[in-house]
Amino acid sequence: NNNGLTPASADLSYVREIATVTLAPGLFVLFCVVVVSAWSNAVNFTDGLDGLAAGSMAMVTAAYVLITFWQYRNACVTAPGLGCYNVRDPLDLALVAAATAGACIGFLWWNAAPAKIFMGDTGSLALGGIIAGLSVTSRTEILAVVLGSLFVAEVTSVVLQILTFRTTGRRVFRMAPFHHHFELAGWAETTVIIRFWLLTAIACGLGVALFYGEWLGAIGA
Repeated sequence: NNNGLTPASADLSYVREIATVTLAPGLFVLFCVVVVSAWSNAVNFTDGLDGLAAGSMAMVTAAYVLITFWQYRNACVTAPGLGCYNVRDPLDLALVAAATAGACIGFLWWNAAPAKIFMGDTGSLALGGIIAGLSVTSRTEILAVVLGSLFVAEVTSVVLQILTFRTTGRRVFRMAPFHHHFELAGWAETTVIIRFWLLTAIACGLGVALFYGEWLGAIGA
């Protein structure tokens, strides 16, 4: 844009760019492809119980509303100083995150158990792509792993199950993704959903706290 800011940065980012880890242009494009693919599949694997993916996604994007709006309030373009953020169009990112959170909450009214409508692969893959997009454009690729740790755990359980079964012939979980493991262990579907929502809420709270803590450190508070 006119201020010289690009939508994304070739530097790997936690809360802001890590200057010591810069990717070459080709590697950065490959990195973005991997990030989008990973998050899309992670949310897709989570969408196996009524309301689980929609409720968790609403919390993650709500956390991103706080993060990106804070970046807007402390943007280097309008408020230069210690702890400012070189993120392009953070208010637009906040609007995207807010719209996604609102859509997920509205959808959850009908998707909660017993579900009357389902998001399907089209919805879950798109939602994963939104997390990927927000993480790259807000310079929070690593922090996103904390915010969306439930999705990360779900896709990791699938990878572990496949690798372990192919190498040892044994299963780590009764069924993967691992929300089905707890169902087979005797947990009711709604119990799994509510407990996983609680874990997501804790992860989002932790992620926002880490984000704010980094800002306090940056300003020397």
